[in-house]
Amino acid sequence: MNFWLTMLGLGAVSIVQNAAFTAVSRSRNSGDVRHHFKWAIASNGVWFIAQLFIWSTVWRAVETGNWWQIAVGGVVYVASTTFGSVWMMARMLKTETGKQKVGAR
Repeated sequence: MNFWLTMLGLGAVSIVQNAAFTAVSRSRNSGDVRHHFKWAIASNGVWFIAQLFIWSTVWRAVETGNWWQIAVGGVVYVASTTFGSVWMMARMLKTETGKQKVGAR
């Protein structure tokens, strides 16, 4: 796959991955176990897919000697995961109700 298409894929998956991670972290502190269960499956499943993108990027860079691709992948990953986390927190602050709110018992 083309390097830049891989970076687009990594960016998209990383946004979803960290959005799900933020949601699972918040849901862990709620009073709704089913809510947490759903987010835990989403977070861990998308994490696995993100790892495939990351390792394929690293592997290809090592094979071709294009070390700069690892740095680009790191920048894409950090920017995308930051955006995904902030976006999900803002969304959840507006939508959490009842037992799903952080701190609910």
